Order: sequence, then C-alpha cells, then structure tokens
Amino acid sequence: MDLSPPVKPPRGVKPVKETSGLLMSVIRTLSASETNEQRDKEKSKLETEYKNCDKKLDELVSKHEEDLSKVMQLFATISQIVSDNRQKIAKVKDNLNDCKKKLRCRRDELRNLWLEGLEYKYMLQLLEEIEKMSEVPDQLSNYMSHKQYLHATELLVEAVTLGKNTLEGVESLKELSRELEQKKEQLHLQLYSELKEHLFMRPAQRVLALRRQESGRDNFLINSPLQRSTELRLSRNRMAVRRNLQTPQKLENFNVVEDLSTANPEDNSFHFIVILIKCLALLDKLPFAVNHIKDEMQVFLLGVIQRTTQHIKDFAGFQAEGDYKHVLKELIQTLFDQFKEIGEANSLFLRNVEEAAKIHNSQVKTYNLQFYWTQVQCVLEAFLNEYLDVQNISIESQAINTSDNNDLSSYFGRRKQQTKKKSLFKFDSSSSALTLHSTLKSTKKDKIVVCKPHSSNILVMFIPFMCFIEDIEHLMGAQNGSCQLHRFITQYVSEIYLKRKSEEIIDQIEGAVRAADAWKSTVLMDYTADYKPLLISTVTVERCIREWKAVLQAIPSYSERIAVYSCKALKEYKDTCFAAYQGIVQPHSEDRRICSAAWLKDEDISRFLKSLPNWVNLKAQQEYQARSERIRRVLRRDQPSEEESPEDVRQRNRREAEILASNLGEGGVSSSEILSDMALLKELAQLQESMEWFSVRMFQYTSEFRHEPSALSPSKPDVDNVDVVTPVSAAVLQQLTSIAQEFDELANTCLLLLHLEVRVQCFHYLLAQGHYNKETHEPDPKVLELSRVLANVDEAVTSSLHPRKCKYIFEGLGHLIAKILISSAQYLQTIDEAGIQRMCRNIFALQQTLTNITMTRELALDHARHYFELFFSSPEEILNGIVEKGPEFSELEYMNAFQLLNRSRADRELGSVSVHLERLSDILGEVGMTV
Repeated sequence: MDLSPPVKPPRGVKPVKETSGLLMSVIRTLSASETNEQRDKEKSKLETEYKNCDKKLDELVSKHEEDLSKVMQLFATISQIVSDNRQKIAKVKDNLNDCKKKLRCRRDELRNLWLEGLEYKYMLQLLEEIEKMSEVPDQLSNYMSHKQYLHATELLVEAVTLGKNTLEGVESLKELSRELEQKKEQLHLQLYSELKEHLFMRPAQRVLALRRQESGRDNFLINSPLQRSTELRLSRNRMAVRRNLQTPQKLENFNVVEDLSTANPEDNSFHFIVILIKCLALLDKLPFAVNHIKDEMQVFLLGVIQRTTQHIKDFAGFQAEGDYKHVLKELIQTLFDQFKEIGEANSLFLRNVEEAAKIHNSQVKTYNLQFYWTQVQCVLEAFLNEYLDVQNISIESQAINTSDNNDLSSYFGRRKQQTKKKSLFKFDSSSSALTLHSTLKSTKKDKIVVCKPHSSNILVMFIPFMCFIEDIEHLMGAQNGSCQLHRFITQYVSEIYLKRKSEEIIDQIEGAVRAADAWKSTVLMDYTADYKPLLISTVTVERCIREWKAVLQAIPSYSERIAVYSCKALKEYKDTCFAAYQGIVQPHSEDRRICSAAWLKDEDISRFLKSLPNWVNLKAQQEYQARSERIRRVLRRDQPSEEESPEDVRQRNRREAEILASNLGEGGVSSSEILSDMALLKELAQLQESMEWFSVRMFQYTSEFRHEPSALSPSKPDVDNVDVVTPVSAAVLQQLTSIAQEFDELANTCLLLLHLEVRVQCFHYLLAQGHYNKETHEPDPKVLELSRVLANVDEAVTSSLHPRKCKYIFEGLGHLIAKILISSAQYLQTIDEAGIQRMCRNIFALQQTLTNITMTRELALDHARHYFELFFSSPEEILNGIVEKGPEFSELEYMNAFQLLNRSRADRELGSVSVHLERLSDILGEVGMTV
C-alpha cells in the first residue's frame, strides 16, 4: 500500500494541536455519568494514559539523548556565530558611512584621476592595435602560405576595419592600410580562383583518380561490351557513397571552424568550399563570385572536357586504332561521373551561399541546380556536335540543297553576265585581322579528340547518354524526354543518322547487285568441308543487314524505324534476286520458259514434290543442323534419324518416276525447254545456297525485334531498360518475317528446279529418236551425251551445294531412267539380239555414271537390264518364269514386252499375242501382282 510522504508545515506557522476535542469528550463523559463509579473509571483511564505517555516520552528521550545533545550544541554554536556577524555588519556600516563622508570631500580629484585612467587605457589600446597592424603582413603571409584562408580573411578584414576607423588618422599607417587594401583585392581573387578549382577541377580530378584506382593502368579502358549497362549503373552509385562520407553537416548560424593543425586543408574539399564561401562573405565579394561562376560555367565545363580528353588520350595512346570505341566510351563515362561530382559540389556551394547570405545580410543573385544541368546539356551538345561531325553533315546537306536549287534556277532562268567585283583595299594584313586569324587557328589547333569525328560514333554514345539523361531528369525533377539534350539526340538520330544510314546501305546494296559479276563471283565464308561458297553480293547485303543489327543493339529505342528501313533495303534486294532467278529460267520470253520452271509454277506439282519423303528428310536435316549450330553441340546420336528401308526408297522413287513419266513421257522435251548451259545451272546452285544462307540470317535478324525469351541463351537480369529493344508493330514484324520467308521460298524453288531439271534432261536425251550404228559396240550417242551432262551437272552442283542437297538432286534418278527405258519398249518397232545388247550397254553406261555420282549401285537399272534380257526368251518361257518365280514387272510392262516380241518375229500372228496376254492375265490373277 502506497503511503504519501509527510508534508512539512509552512515556515513560521506552528501546527495547532487538536486538544479541544479530547477535552470536550471527557467533559461530556463526566457530565453524562450518573454515578461516581463511572467517574472513577474515567479518571483511572485518564491516569493510565498519562502514565503511558510519560513512559514513552522517557523512552524517546533516553533513546535520542546523544542527538539531542548534539543539536543543543550546534544550536548554541550557530547562535554565537549569528551574534558575531551582527556585530561585524554593524561595524561595516559604520565604516561605510565614514568613507562616504570622506569621499564627498575629494570628488573632483577622483573624477580627474578616472578620466586620466581612461585616456591612458585608450592610448594603450591604440598602441596594441598599431602593433597588431604592423604584424598583419607577416601573419597574413603565413596564413596564405598554408592556405588557412579563414584566419587570413578575418585578420585582413579586422586590420582594414581598424585602418579605416580607429587608426584612420595615424599617418604612419596610411601606406600599410593601402597595402592591406591591395591584399584584400588580391585575396578575393585568390579565393575565387580556389573556389573555381574546388567546384570544377578538383571533382574532375577525384573521378579520374578513382577510376584509375579501380581499373589500373593496364585495364583502364572498358574492354568488354558486357560491361556497358553494368558500368553505367554502378557509376551512379560509385560517387554517392563517397560523397555521403565527406559531405559536412549543416552549420548552425554558419559558424565555420578552421583547424590550424590540419596539414592540408584541401583534403576535405567540401569543408574547404564552405571556408571559401565564409571568406568571400566576410570580404563582401560573395555576389561577385556567384555571378562570375554563373557567367563562366560553360567555359569551366569545356575546360573539364578538354583536360579529361587529354588524360584519356594519354592513357589510351598505346591502344590500336580499332579500339577507339572503348576509348570514346571511357571518355563519356568519365565525363558523366565528373559532371555528377561537380553537380554535388555546386549543390553544396549553393546551399551554403544561401545560408551565408542570410547570416551576413548579403544580396546574392544565386542560381539553382537546374541552371547547372542546363549548362551541362549545352556543353554536351557541343561535345556531340564535335564527335558526330554535325556541322559538316549540315553543310553537306545545305550544299546539296543549294546545288539542286542552283541547277534548277540556272536551267529555267535567264543567265545574267556576272561582273567581277574589285575591292578598293583590303585589311588582310592589318593587326586586327592577323590577331583574329591566329585566334581562330589556335582554337582549331587546341581541339583534342580521342577519335575521328563521324556520325557512327552515335552507336557508342547513345546508350550512355540516354542513361545520363535519365539521371539528369531525375535530379531536375523533370518528365522523361523533356530535357533539351534528349530532344537534341532524338532529333539527330531520327532526322539525320538513320536516314543517312539507310541511304548508305541502299547504295551499298545497289553497288553490290549491279556489279558485272554480281551473280557469278563467290566467296568462301567458312573453310569446313560442308561449307560452300556464297555470292559476294549476298554476303555484302548480309553485312549491310548486320550493320542494321549493330545499330539496333546500339540504339534499341528506334527499333521501329530500323525495322522499316531494313524492310526497304531487303525488298529491293529481294526483287533483284527474283529478277536474277527469272533471268536464268526464262532467258527470252514467257513462251520460252524452261520445262522445269513451268512445272514449278504449278502449285499441285510443287506441293507434291514437297510432300515426298526425300524433301521432308532434307528439310529435317537442315533444321537439325541449324539448331545444332545454335546450341553449338552437335551430337548426332541425340537426334537419331529414321532410316528408310530399301523397299520404301524404291516405292517412293517409283512413285515420283511414274508421275514424271505420265507428264513427260508422251510428248517428249525439246532442246529449248532445258538448261543446256552448265554455267546457268551453277549460277542457280550458287543462288540457292546463298538464298538459303541469307534467309537463315534474316530469320535470326527478325528474331532480334521480338521479346520472346530464348531457351538457348541464359536469362540475364534487366540491368538497364535502355538496353531493351522497344516493341515493333505487328505489321512491320510480319513484313520482315514475310521477306525472310520469301528468300527461303526462293532457295527452295532453286533446289526443286535443279531436282526437276536433271530429270527433264533425262527425258530429253532418252526419249529422243535417233539413228544408231548397229555395228558399233558403244552406247548410243544420246546416252553418252546424257552421261556427260549428268557428270557436268554433278561437277557444277558439287562445288556449289551442300552434299545432302546434291544427294536430293540425284537420289531416285536411277528409278526414273529405268522407268523411261522400260517405257520406251512400247515405242520400239522391233528388237533383235543386237538391239537388246545395245540397250544393255546403254543401261550399263548410265549405271556406271550414276554410281560414280551417288557412290551407290543403282539397283533400279539392274531391274531395267533384266527387263530387256526378257527379250532373249520366248513368250512361253517368260510366262513359265512368272509361274515359277513370280512377277518381276508390272502387267503393262509384260504386255509391252509380248507385243514387241510379236512385232520382232518374222511370222507375226495376232492371235498368238492375244493368247499370251490372256494367259498372262490369268497367271497374274492367280499369283497376285506384287510389283
């Protein structure tokens, strides 16, 4: 239970003892009692209580006897001291009264002595001030030598104030006062110079030193393209950490303290700037310093650029000429870090200037950070104009426009005779003209650049500048894209660079395709065994597209414009490629188109050829190889291909041979419907290989505009949104994809045309009716010519096409030749033993040629040879063979054989042929056709 402490009664007020209540209670009890016994009891009770009280009092007295004695002694001592002091005070009062009486007698003398003392005191003060004034120059020199400007300024201000006020009439100090005035003027100029250095030069030097420490001399430049976004983002935080460690705290009432024990006051640059501001405020020169810094800020920033450029150039002097991009990128990033550091110094400067102006009641027209960043943007615009060669570009464009206008005006207008103007005198040799000429010459000579000015430098500058613009807009609190530097870069890229780049690339493409050997001259891009030469024109165009790809990676925010310009260039090249194809397959007119090209115009035939397994397998192998090259780990066993059985191959090739024979076997093919010039076939093969290679590159280029994550590349964090390609409209993307598909379709058309052309030439030579020498043992001339043509085609396509494409061209050719030769039996009038042997020789010659080409034995030609060997037998023997061994050929082929045998007999019997055909039908009906 909480007990409240006892309350001390007020001083001088004695507590009133409440005794009246107890007394009245006793009186009431005695008066109310009726008998003496009650009164006796009350009396005895009171007596007992009094005894108890006395007893307690005695106990307390005995218990606190020592304390009581001490209290009494102390009280006696204090009482004695108080009485003594009363006596002394009375004595002092008496003495004071006595002194007062005596002073009244000598008042004038004391006043005179007091005034004399004041005069002596003032004279001593003047002597001390004069002595201080004489020591000021030495002290000032000492402070200035140690750059202790605050003490020097306070000393000088104090001395000048003394010279103007207190010591103004001292003749011996007038010369010293004038000297101090001069030193004051020199001091404020020195302070202004120091302030410029610490606001602009020192921050730039700190950035250079920090970057040199981080990277070292050997790796001073950014040598890896992967450091682009990382370097840009890390540099934003690199200086901020160190600034937070060095930035001084806010001063109360701008009380700046200068430590004289510091060896180098400039080590803490930010505190040194505050000291300089304090000194200028004391000298009343703060408005002068602020105005001059504001007026000359661009000059200071240009000086930072010049010194940093020279520094980077000295460090990059050992770099090769091709490494200028790394040098330029390092220069840009260093300048950005320097401008941020200078911005921090100016921010500190402005805050303290406002504080100093309030404390010292100074009217200062200061500037803000928006003004500083505006000046930085103006300087960077001049920097971009220098490195992007904007002035020469504008002069060239104006010259072109002027020349065009002059041409038009001179053509349509009347020509006036121009009079030559003669000047009366010139000022070329005057002193002012010579001075101006030397100034302009020195200005041009003083320009230092790390690389040759060119418009392509924007590819190195764009992303760093856009990141820096983001920082500027964040610091200024402006909206995205609102600053003037952003508008300048945007206008330059969209209105100048991209247009000029598009014109240059189109000129390069036109120069490549208009060359005399544009569709004949080739170059080998890779020296691996399966890699074939490509057209130089195609390689040139692909290099131009790679330039657009580099532009896209450098300025990804303009992907839409880049895609449109790419479509424009690719459309022109696509039209040229299709025109070259038409020039090969249709050399004269629409009516004289070659047979294979006419066939490919038929969508049904083209669809049929693409549905055959050999075409499907070819495309599957190409897709697998392309995927393997992207993954860069070709493991064949990981992707097993399904091998076709010989029977499947025979059935597939037989189907194709039957389709072709049904369309070409009856009418034949004339010499004007084939490509007899092997050079044209080689050009077609080179065009196919080049278009296929180019289409793959174009599909890869188109994928650069998509934002789909690739499964082949590891995911990377989005370090900088400036690096991300902006979305492209679906229409433009579809247009790019369509153009790439058209190049792929042209490559497919060329390959299908070669595939068909070889087969058409077989029909041309094997179906041609010609006379032959029965006595010779050589194959027919047309067969020999076909063998030569096939060998030449193989030589032409082998040097220009991939082996799997050559295999596609010649695969199944044996089945077609066998089909043509077997079908030719129905067109023979007669056949004898010499004719059978001639056909076998023809088959053997063609089989040998195809074996040399495909490196496999053509079993289909063995099948054809067996067919013609049937003619050594009689119809009965053939029928018996079918019964014993089964049918080897189709019913139609047997029927043609029986009819030819019957025509070759001297005694022809029409009834016997009918009997043989009926028996053949019965046998095949019983055995079942399996051929």
